[in-house]
Amino acid sequence: MPPRKRESLVIMDLRGGRNQSDPPMSLRPNQCVEAMNVDWRDTTFARKRGGAAAIGITGGTAFSSTIDFLYRFVPGNSEAAAELWAIDGDATPVKRLTGGTTFADVTVSDALTANDIFNVVGATLNGKLFLAYDSSVDRLHAYDPLLGTPRLRRVGFATPAAPTAADTGAGAYAATQRYYRVRWLQLSGSTIIRRSEPGASVAFTPSGTGAAARVTQPAVASEQETHWEIEVSLDDTTFYRLSQTAIATTTYDDSAATTTYASNPLSDATGAHARFPSVRYLLSDGNRLLGTGAYESAGADSGGRNSRIWFTPVLGSADTGDDERVPNQTTQKNWVDLNENDGGATTGLGGPINGIPYAFKYRQVWKLRPTGDASTPYLPRRIRDDIGSVAHKAIAIGEDHVGRAALYFLSHRGPYRITFDGNIEYLGRDNEDIWRTLNLGATGIVGHSVYHPDLHQWWLWVSLDANNTPATRMMFDVQLGLPDEHGQIRGGWAENDGPTSAARCSCLFSNTLGASMSRDLKPHIGRGTGTAIWKCDTTDLDDAGTDTQAFIKTRPILTTGQLGRKIGMHEPYMLAVTLANVTLTLTSDRNFSAETRTHTATLTADEGSQTRVFKKFEGGEVGEADLIQVQLGDGAAQEGAWSVDALVIPTEPQEWA
Repeated sequence: MPPRKRESLVIMDLRGGRNQSDPPMSLRPNQCVEAMNVDWRDTTFARKRGGAAAIGITGGTAFSSTIDFLYRFVPGNSEAAAELWAIDGDATPVKRLTGGTTFADVTVSDALTANDIFNVVGATLNGKLFLAYDSSVDRLHAYDPLLGTPRLRRVGFATPAAPTAADTGAGAYAATQRYYRVRWLQLSGSTIIRRSEPGASVAFTPSGTGAAARVTQPAVASEQETHWEIEVSLDDTTFYRLSQTAIATTTYDDSAATTTYASNPLSDATGAHARFPSVRYLLSDGNRLLGTGAYESAGADSGGRNSRIWFTPVLGSADTGDDERVPNQTTQKNWVDLNENDGGATTGLGGPINGIPYAFKYRQVWKLRPTGDASTPYLPRRIRDDIGSVAHKAIAIGEDHVGRAALYFLSHRGPYRITFDGNIEYLGRDNEDIWRTLNLGATGIVGHSVYHPDLHQWWLWVSLDANNTPATRMMFDVQLGLPDEHGQIRGGWAENDGPTSAARCSCLFSNTLGASMSRDLKPHIGRGTGTAIWKCDTTDLDDAGTDTQAFIKTRPILTTGQLGRKIGMHEPYMLAVTLANVTLTLTSDRNFSAETRTHTATLTADEGSQTRVFKKFEGGEVGEADLIQVQLGDGAAQEGAWSVDALVIPTEPQEWA
C-alpha cells in the first residue's frame, strides 16, 4: 500500500459565481453552489456585500404607502443639482428632493392612477423630466424647471376651438372674406416653449362699414398657455401669423389690409405640433424623445396603438417645442409601427447602444437603425423572434467585461444583453433554477433593475414563485461574466436575500445629500413594505438595522480524483481581512448531507496590527468521506462585514483500492 500523502486544496478564486443549474460535480473550479449576499470586490474568494441605510423622507405632504417610483433627474448641466423624484402607491403626493435633505410637493395637472405607480416611467430631455403614466387624459406629462412653480403638466396643448369674429368700430374696412383660427402658445420671454395645433377656422366677411374685424378668443385650455396666436387666410388653406396676444387679452382687432397678409410669417403646417400621446414607456437618446405603448383605447391621440413608437424631432429642428411635439403630416410622420398585430404589445425601450435604440415585445427584439433622413429617421428591424423583455424597468444600460456599452434585459427565459456590436448574449445558464421560478404573471412587478457602475454590477430584482413583488435580488458582476465555448456568458452571479432584496423600485442617486448633491452614485430603492427609501451599498453593517447572512458554499470536493475512495479533511483555515469581533462559521457537509459539522473562527488580529489573518477552524476534521462540501460565512444573520481571500482544506486518503 502506498503511503498516505497529505495534500492541501487551496480555494482562492470563486469569481465564477453561483451555479445551481449544472450538476454539482460538473461545476467549473471557480464556481460554487451558492453565493449568498456576497460579491468579489477587492477579493477573489468572496466578501459580504454592502449594507443599507434609510434616507429621510420628510417634507411636504407625507407619503402614505410604499414608495413605488424613484427617478434621478438632472435639470441642467450640473449633477450637483440632481433631484430625486418619488411617488408612493397611492399616487399622492408626487415629491422631489432637491437642494437639501427634505422633499417638496409637486403640483400635478392630471392625477396618477393609484396602485399603478410602479409602472410610471421617466426620461430626461432638454432639461425637462417627462413622465409616462396612466391618467384620465391621453397625454404625456412633463416637468420644466425653468417655468417656476414645480408642476407636472401635460405635454403639448389641447387644440383650440374656433374663434369668433365681428365688426367693431366705424369706418370702411374692406368687405373681403377671410378665415381666422387660433393656436395656444407658451412663451418664456420671447422663447416659444410650445405651440398647439391650429383650431378650426371661422369665415368672416366684414360689413365694409366697420373699423376692424374683432377676433374673440375661444375658451382657454388652462394648460399654462401664456399667449394666443391669431392666424389668417384668404382661402382657408394657406394661413399666416397675424398676432401673438397675451392670454389675458381676449380680443384682437384686425385692421390690416388683406393684401398685406402674405407679408406675415407663414403658419406652421397642420400636424407639425401634434401631441405626444399617453405612452407607457419612454426613452431619450439625448436629441429625441421616444415613446411606445398606449394607455388609451382607439379613438384617442394614441389610437390604441400598442406597437407604435412615437418620436420627437431632433432638438433645434424648429426651436419651438421640439421636445414636446410629434409631427403627423403628409410628408413627415414621426412614428413607426412594429407589426401592430404581430407579437403582442411593446414591453419596453432601451439604449441607445452604439447610437441605436432598441424596442422590445414579450418575445421580440427590434433594432431602430438610424437612417440620417429627417423625415424617416429610423428603420425598424426585428432581430429576435423568440425572446424579448418582460418589463421595461428590467432593462438597463451597463458595460460588458471589457468596458464597452451593453444593454441588459430580462426575458421570460432569463437575462440577456445586447452588445456594442449588436449581438445578443445569454447570461442565464448558471442560474436557470432561479429563472424557471419567475412569476411571469405577477400582478405587481415581475422585475426591475439598476446598473451600479462603481462595482460593475447589474442588480436585478425579480418576483419568484407566488410573489407578486420582488423579494430576491440577483447580482451580476459584468467583469466576471465571460463567454464560454458556446458563446454563452458564464460566471459572476450571486444571489441576494434580506431586506434590500424586497424592493418595489430602484434608481441611482447621490451618495451624499445636501445643497450640493454628490456626484458619486449609489443604488436607492423603494422598500417592498412600509414607507421607506433606502440607500444601498453603504458601509453599514446591516440592512438599515436588520442583520443579514452571507456565505459561500463550494462545489463537492474530490481530492483523490476518483469516486469511491475515502478521504479525510483536517482542520481547514482561511486567509481573511482582519476584523475585530467578527466570527465566521465553516459548515462541512460529508457525502451530500449524510453528516454536517460546524466550527467557528474569529477574524480578530493575533498580534500587532495585522491587516490579514490566518485562522484555523479548530476541530474541523471530517473522516471517511467520499465527497466534502464546505460552506463559509455567517452562521446565521449577523451584523458585520467580512472579506475572505482564500480557504485552505488539508486532506489525505483514508481508503485505497
